[in-house]
Amino acid sequence: MKQFAVLGLAALIAAPAALAEPRSSWLPEVQQVYKQLMQEKDPGARQAELFQGSAKVGETKTHQIQLTAGKYYTFFAACDHDCNNIDLTLKSADGSVVKADTEEDDAPMFGLRPTRTGRYTLSVTIPGCKTASGCQYSSNVFVGNQQIFRD
Repeated sequence: MKQFAVLGLAALIAAPAALAEPRSSWLPEVQQVYKQLMQEKDPGARQAELFQGSAKVGETKTHQIQLTAGKYYTFFAACDHDCNNIDLTLKSADGSVVKADTEEDDAPMFGLRPTRTGRYTLSVTIPGCKTASGCQYSSNVFVGNQQIFRD
């Protein structure tokens, strides 16, 4: 399911230049990798949202997003070098979980083609952060012309 993104991230991580960059530049680099991967898999895809922030261990940050029925959406999240686990959950207006990636990793991702147009809540939780002050994160949402992830 995550094969293409994991390969892209592995290449980025292996690049000596990426490792030499200051910690603050990591998230923009990952965001760029996600954009490039989306363009390879779905040339018509565009970034619909970019959410950024910081959270302490166990803290959940929520972001509202409007989704349109029948469109293809792809969701990614990443966190800084002090983070080793980040989770991504999408809930409908009634609070029901629509999709989630809560695996113990630092690159959650999933796709969705909603059956209903409406407001959804995208939640970012950081279960693993090495600093008491919290970790930085970003979450990209893309809208495109095809399904990227297979369930």
